[in-house]
Amino acid sequence: MLETCAPGHTRTETTHYWRVAFGTKVYPTLPLGKHGSRRDSEIQVGHVKKMVRLLEILECAKRQIEQLR
Repeated sequence: MLETCAPGHTRTETTHYWRVAFGTKVYPTLPLGKHGSRRDSEIQVGHVKKMVRLLEILECAKRQIEQLR
């Protein structure tokens, strides 16, 4: 979704979170996933909603992720 809706974004992995930057906006606390299995884990939709609102990509994200509709 980020590749489509936020081209040119950057993701930096920290100890517990992804830090997502797009343009001048930064969302520093997108969880890595379930504790203990941080690779390819589902992230709660509430975190994604908050991030897409902050990055101002909500309309595009709604087309990519059904749970945001």
